[in-house]
Amino acid sequence: MSAEDEPALGPADVRLWLEQAVDAMQLGVTITDLGGTVRYVNPAEARMHGYSVAELLGRAAPEVSPPAHWTQATLRGIERFRLWKRERTGYHRDGRAFPVQLVSALVTDPDGRPVGVVTTCEDISMRRDAEDALRESEERYALAARGANDGLWDWNLATDSVYYSPRFMAILGLVEGEAASEPEVWLGRVHPDDAGRVREKIDEHLAGRTPHFEDEHRLRRGDGSYRWVLCRGLAARSSGRPPHRMAGALTDITDRRTIDALTTLPNRALFLERLVEAHNRARRSREPFGLLFVDLDRFKQVNDRLGHFAGDQVLVRAARCLEACVRPGDVVGRLGGDEFAVLLERIHDVTDATLVADRIQTALRSPAELEGHDVLATASIGIAMGGGAPGQSAADLLRDADAAMYRAKAQGRARYEVLDAALRERLLADRALEADLRRAAEGGEFLLHYQPIVELASGRLLGFEALLRWRHPLRGVLLPAEFLRLAEGSGLLVRIGGWVIAEACRASRAWHERFPAEPQRFISVNLSSRELAERGLVERVAQTLSDTALAPGTLRLEVSENAAMDGHAETAAALAHLKHLGVRIDIDDFGTGSCSLERLHRLPVDALKVDRSFVAPLGHARANRSALVRSIVTLAHTLGLQAVAEGVETPLQERRLKALHCERAQGRRFSEPVDDAGVLRLLALADAQRRPHRRAGRVGSRLR
Repeated sequence: MSAEDEPALGPADVRLWLEQAVDAMQLGVTITDLGGTVRYVNPAEARMHGYSVAELLGRAAPEVSPPAHWTQATLRGIERFRLWKRERTGYHRDGRAFPVQLVSALVTDPDGRPVGVVTTCEDISMRRDAEDALRESEERYALAARGANDGLWDWNLATDSVYYSPRFMAILGLVEGEAASEPEVWLGRVHPDDAGRVREKIDEHLAGRTPHFEDEHRLRRGDGSYRWVLCRGLAARSSGRPPHRMAGALTDITDRRTIDALTTLPNRALFLERLVEAHNRARRSREPFGLLFVDLDRFKQVNDRLGHFAGDQVLVRAARCLEACVRPGDVVGRLGGDEFAVLLERIHDVTDATLVADRIQTALRSPAELEGHDVLATASIGIAMGGGAPGQSAADLLRDADAAMYRAKAQGRARYEVLDAALRERLLADRALEADLRRAAEGGEFLLHYQPIVELASGRLLGFEALLRWRHPLRGVLLPAEFLRLAEGSGLLVRIGGWVIAEACRASRAWHERFPAEPQRFISVNLSSRELAERGLVERVAQTLSDTALAPGTLRLEVSENAAMDGHAETAAALAHLKHLGVRIDIDDFGTGSCSLERLHRLPVDALKVDRSFVAPLGHARANRSALVRSIVTLAHTLGLQAVAEGVETPLQERRLKALHCERAQGRRFSEPVDDAGVLRLLALADAQRRPHRRAGRVGSRLR
């Protein structure tokens, strides 16, 4: 049928359709005359109130609505409104009440005269429930925000405004409402040393590269002091759109960051803060104060013998002893490990500090019973005075006291030493040298010398030990003994050690390429205990071997006996992983440390290097002092290891080592340490000696 064939719709048809549509609506519709009598009601309205349509028609509207909601309307009053919207309470036939929204409009005849009122009725119970739930949720959030120990923040990224909760303001030491809503209220108070990292982490999270934002940093309070906080946050983002909001919480963690969990003493960070404050006060008042650096003697032996639990008990006991020996107002802190410090203010001179040191020594001399053993935990104490030396910083003072403590250790332990003029002069020289050392680490002033290691039976050149040297611009070439202690104290040792391994591997690879006839010729490098404990050591060694294309079996890493025997699982794991790479492991200076045969048997070791102090007596013609060397060589062979003698200087030492069946040796008897050019000469000599038409000889004898 075409549109032209469709019958025309008359007014009666349209009216019918409208009635059907209204009847089908879920919205209640009622039409009353001017007297309030119901003239029309749709099924939805009837169902809403529990009636049928027939029951409502002809009734007065007030009969199905609460009387309070109805007033007698006059014609003039009705004419005054055209649309009236309000919320009321509706009633079901069974007496049940429910909220409704009513919208009424005036019905007029063709001449515009009022003839009735049409009202729509909507049950808004679900909307009211949702509004109540939202209001309850908002109240719950507000109460939680006020009662929580964390400070809450909500950052509108579109407007760049931030809501800060009252607790957030309290952490900052600000009154609620005192601060504005800019991000700088938070970010502008971050400590300068932390600010760059915090902003970078926020940017990383907003860019979607991290799942959440989290950082520990310092915030400046209203009084100028700093508090440590843990801040966490999460950005709200729509799919494919930049984040529009970021919210999170701020937790004050100052106590966790500043209090030592084991001893409940101030930790290193808090103690240093107190030391700086005392130093600043002394500079203004010129009144002296004392600093004691306390280090427990032989604490490692307690850990090794009785275990770490007993060691912790010793530390707690020491902390309580220190607290009992000082006055109210003095500060006792744990710097780390078995190191403590005591800050003594309001003293007259160094005598007051030595009296406290005496009390500490006396208190610690009383043995404590732990695990059925009497444990004596004495201490070596260094004393330094603050407030007098010009240009002295708080960090300098701590190092002064540390140096005095080490002198007390050297003088026999269980005693105290006061920093004197001679020691201070040495410290000043050390600090100047340390500054030079930092420059050297940047400027390529380090170099390597190499000492040959030979096979005693044949004199064959087996490899070289890399020896670090520092080409100081004013003092000339310095040996490691003159600067490694400073390198360790300044945190440069790991960096320097990494350079040594890389440079030794690079040089060894170059020698192999030039003299390929001995592919097993090795390079040996010392590895400090600090490097051995450093995370990433194995990865760095593997990367170096890859970068230099050096065969792993030609790299030997030497670790001290004490470092290898320290008992930590991390040490054993590092050695095992290095061994898995194919690297050889040697124990250096064997016989001078605390050897455990059971542990030695389990370590992935390839050789024992006999310390030079045991080799030296073999050079005395009238005395045979070979028993100790013989026992070390025998132990090595029993464990399937090689024995290497260090510091061989005379023909007699060489002969006696051969008689003891020691396979390898190094020392001035064969060659002084040489530079790269000297290595090439030795390798050329060794290459010439291995040819059939040349008489074999000792490498070292050709250089002497």
